[in-house]
Amino acid sequence: MPVVLDLTNTAHCRSATGVQRVTRQLYAALGETGAQPQALVRDRYAKRWRGPDARERALLSPDAAESPGASRSEVWSLGQKLRGLLRLVTEPDWEKLSGTALLAPEIFSEEVFPDYAPLRAKLGGPAAALFYDAVAVRFPALTPKGNVARVENYLRELASFDGVAAISEASRADLLEQWARLGVRDAPPVVAIPLGVTPPATPLSPPQADNHGVGAMILSVGSIEGRKNHQALLEAAEMLWREGRHFRLILAGLRRPETAAPALHFAAALQSAGRPLQLAGAVGDRRLEELYERCRFTVYPSLYEGYGLPVAESLLRSSPCICGTGGALAEVAPGGGCLVVPEPDAEHLASAMRSLLDDDTLHARLCAEAARRQFPSWADYARKLSAWLTTLPRRDRA
Repeated sequence: MPVVLDLTNTAHCRSATGVQRVTRQLYAALGETGAQPQALVRDRYAKRWRGPDARERALLSPDAAESPGASRSEVWSLGQKLRGLLRLVTEPDWEKLSGTALLAPEIFSEEVFPDYAPLRAKLGGPAAALFYDAVAVRFPALTPKGNVARVENYLRELASFDGVAAISEASRADLLEQWARLGVRDAPPVVAIPLGVTPPATPLSPPQADNHGVGAMILSVGSIEGRKNHQALLEAAEMLWREGRHFRLILAGLRRPETAAPALHFAAALQSAGRPLQLAGAVGDRRLEELYERCRFTVYPSLYEGYGLPVAESLLRSSPCICGTGGALAEVAPGGGCLVVPEPDAEHLASAMRSLLDDDTLHARLCAEAARRQFPSWADYARKLSAWLTTLPRRDRA
């Protein structure tokens, strides 16, 4: 089924965090699997939908993750603003639509949502959205204040679609639970379709010499924000450093001081004390592959996830991962390669890290287990999503 995708946010965002990564990979995979995707951008200056320009197309490519930006905010260039204002006067007609179904793979904004109705009226097929998680309402204290109220409205707006594809069974259960809490009636069907995972860019090479002993490197991939729980990871690392263990800890991900200020302050204090800690920030895919290849293992201390892509990506690269079971982590971790902690607090994380630093037999077993793990490709994900869309009827909204 030809599908139209709203890619407004990703087309103006240089970051490579979860939603942007999923959106870019899905858009590319839909094209590769013959689903005939049509990208649309809601031009806030022209006040209409249109196809992406050259700058936007570049940001929609998976290659955009090679040089990610340091912000999730949308950026519109001066040229895009001026061209949009010109279109407002000179190009009032709609973009020619080639699709029949609408898919919203991003967390759409309150500015974009009202413009779905006229777009859907021009399409003959169903309208569907992806759902990631309800973390903002589950952990409001660990979420930027402005996001909590927006997510409440976003959850209600999702109920107006013909169907919703959650990224995991935990995510699906979350959405149904939130709809019940909000008193949503006549909710659309919700299906769980686990995400695809990007494989290594090149075949894995033998382990590097510095992934054990005094040169061991531990990697943690993910935005540094409150619910990702980096404070506990840093406290665990400090326990082990005080014990005299020698390892480097690298945190790769955007810094979100709105919710992670304590962790960032503690990290700065550890660095000032000479601890081998590096905050690498947002890194490109090539650099991330190098980090995965050189690390002894990864740690994903998150309290709760809608999926947990860094865990799956670590395992697909034969790197063991320490993680908890919050949300969809309970779905991704089983199957081998993970050292699961009952609670991702400092004590449990330190114990698990100590085991993987000291016990070569355990480490080798988890590496072997990880090497046997299999996850869907993005092409697999795109095919399942496309097949589901063909079964989704339009609901009567009269």
